Amino acid sequence: MFIRYLTQMIVALFQKSPLGKSTGKQREGYKCVSLPDYTLVVGIITIIFTLVIFGLSLVFKAPGWVPALWIVFSLLGFYLIIAWKNIKVLYNDEKIIETTFLGKEKHYTYDEFVSCEEKTQKHVIKYYTADGRVLKVDQSIEDAIYLDIAIKSEYKKLHNNKNIPIK
Repeated sequence: MFIRYLTQMIVALFQKSPLGKSTGKQREGYKCVSLPDYTLVVGIITIIFTLVIFGLSLVFKAPGWVPALWIVFSLLGFYLIIAWKNIKVLYNDEKIIETTFLGKEKHYTYDEFVSCEEKTQKHVIKYYTADGRVLKVDQSIEDAIYLDIAIKSEYKKLHNNKNIPIK
């Protein structure tokens, strides 16, 4: 119970900060598939834990490589926070916008998709476009199933009730 409350508090504080998801340009009329909020919490815990170990290794005069190793591990926490903030897929009835780790946007329209490949072991569905681009949908993310349904239903509308070809 305490951990759940603490998680909700951290997420609420971070959402309202300048680094949170709620800041910046919001797109009206789009649904969003993004990493879950526990990614943020794990990133913050990773940073705190590794920096505490880093400080203890300095206090106890550990060899020089030990503090350097913990600083490298703390970068993993920053990676998780940036991924939580940036990686997302926005979609509506007309198009799909994928945002990468570095914030670069890739735009797709439903009529561009020509086939898909389902990798059930990895929980990933890859949608291929005519020009060779690939949209990867991670099915382990909670709302990703709705994006998958949207792509397949729009394909059916555009191609006379035919299912999207599966590789």
